[in-house]
Amino acid sequence: MNKKFFIIVSIVFFALSSQAQEYLIGLGGTSASKSSSMRIVKNDTVVTLPFFDDFTNDGPYTSAQKWQSCCVFVNTKFPYLPVNYRAATLDLLDENCEVYKNGSSNPFIADSLLSVAISLENIDNQKLTPADSVYFSFYYQAGGNGDCPDTNDSLVLCFGYNQEEEIYDPINNVTYVYDTIIWNHVWSTAGYDLDSTFQRVMIPVDDTVYFKDKFYILFYNYGTLPTSMYPTERSNMDIWNIDCVYLDMNRSNADNSIAPEPKVCLTGNNPTFLKRYNSMPYKQYKETSPEVAMDFEYRMYISNLDSIPHDIRYVCSVEEKNTGRIDTINDVDFLAVKPYFSDGISENIMSLNNFRYPDFSEYNSTYFTIRQDLYVIDNEFISNDSIISIQHFEDYFAYDAGVPIKGYGVVPDDSYFATQFNVSTPDKLYGVQLLFNNTFNDANAYDYFDIYVWGNNGGMPGETMYVLENKTPWWPGYYAYAYYEFDEPIDVSGIFYVGLRQHEKRSINIGFDTSKDNSQYNFYKTGTIWKKSECEGSLMIRPVVGKIDTDVAENQSVTNNLHLYPNPVGDVLHIEGIDANACRNIAIYDMTGRVVKEFAYCNELNVSELPCGIYVIKTVNNDGTFAASRFVISK
Repeated sequence: MNKKFFIIVSIVFFALSSQAQEYLIGLGGTSASKSSSMRIVKNDTVVTLPFFDDFTNDGPYTSAQKWQSCCVFVNTKFPYLPVNYRAATLDLLDENCEVYKNGSSNPFIADSLLSVAISLENIDNQKLTPADSVYFSFYYQAGGNGDCPDTNDSLVLCFGYNQEEEIYDPINNVTYVYDTIIWNHVWSTAGYDLDSTFQRVMIPVDDTVYFKDKFYILFYNYGTLPTSMYPTERSNMDIWNIDCVYLDMNRSNADNSIAPEPKVCLTGNNPTFLKRYNSMPYKQYKETSPEVAMDFEYRMYISNLDSIPHDIRYVCSVEEKNTGRIDTINDVDFLAVKPYFSDGISENIMSLNNFRYPDFSEYNSTYFTIRQDLYVIDNEFISNDSIISIQHFEDYFAYDAGVPIKGYGVVPDDSYFATQFNVSTPDKLYGVQLLFNNTFNDANAYDYFDIYVWGNNGGMPGETMYVLENKTPWWPGYYAYAYYEFDEPIDVSGIFYVGLRQHEKRSINIGFDTSKDNSQYNFYKTGTIWKKSECEGSLMIRPVVGKIDTDVAENQSVTNNLHLYPNPVGDVLHIEGIDANACRNIAIYDMTGRVVKEFAYCNELNVSELPCGIYVIKTVNNDGTFAASRFVISK
């Protein structure tokens, strides 16, 4: 019998009192962690020892060969320095990317991580017994970069085993045999408010009831929604991260092995090499001096999962997507990197060595592939580990890395918050992208706000340049920003500010990324005076500057009835709102305005061969009218 468990999380406030001020709402996971296309492995799937997962698959899903569901979020943003790059995050969002409907201010079960069946009956035709010293180990972290669970919350581990159960049907005079999973609680820990490293747990599997053909591992967590006067504060929080799950025989309580085979790997978040922004318009980047645009150094992290030190070679290179040009930034040897179990992760500060992203003047946008490679070169133990990331240069400024670690708001009503931006050359501002967090029962769906653009007044927001009134949050898709287009482009030069005025007394709950502290560019106003933000992180506000043209003819008119899903997409993009009898063709543009794919009428488009990035899809009808919309490819 396959049981489904649910789990939830609670909220931590930043400096919240009865007085007017700003505050953060703890969040966890993102919409992308739970897709409606949830994968379930059949119960008859059985694997053998060793059972290991360090969650280094591409994510955001767990491996379908190891886990029966993907109710957790495989990612790099919420775990703080995971043992091996990615980790699995248990949070408050259900499989529909909504805060669990059974949420309560009392502890309740939310997310779960359930393994496929693991055979503990025979190994190489030999009967397994407790004498074979089977141990289960894993690493866990409370909070990480996200909200820490409090003492009312907990992370729970259960072991399960199959047991046949007979049920007699007297009407048909038939006895049915059911394969039932019996669950035993074997470990749990209460939440705590610490910025901790990953903690290791080692548990013997020594009860004879487990040594059958089907053994199961189940993690789940309890969480609590806060008791709050503002429903919009009841969002996603109480984060637990899990890494390096390992079950095998011939182990002991003193076993330092983290994985079945020794390995050395990269971990931590990927660098961008930009000093101020996570992403910026390519036009603006090209007009910015290298010492202003580029950082001088970045951090690189090595995790040695072996029991002995190793000599490492590290190579970092960058490839430009339009020309294929490759620049090598670093090629460095690190001697005797110590094991993780004794010394933790090796942190290294790396120089950019005068690297600057090249200026290809003929392009309006581009992206660069950053590749980090790690080679173990000693003791005849040669392996390779790679991390690949994309640095986008398109038509927007972004301080954030795309994942809302927390939520931001100001109180009371008629309060403002803003973020500072700076264009190196005069440009036009076409609109703004905003990312809002899901809340319990969509409590913030009808919270009205105005979008403001201000000039600069001595390093603070100054004269109002533009107002777009009476807008509400909306959610176009997973990881997707809602785009609010202005009635007409706004001329901007030098420093300007973009932000919101909240109509309501409660928080608007806009996304807040804590991966990089940009608080010096964030401001808020609850009366007549602007103040610098005290919340460390980045507001998820992205002004669209120097909008990239997609070659739309002047005599064409626009219809706005396209609906794209999923967005972001990995392989097949579905389209709603196209008239099959009227559609002439469909074209996909990259951010340079170049057509990368064309189709006749079709409501399912295969985009799997296109690289990750932002694209525009345009459908043109026989009468010349068209519809256009953006979507993101993420794999």
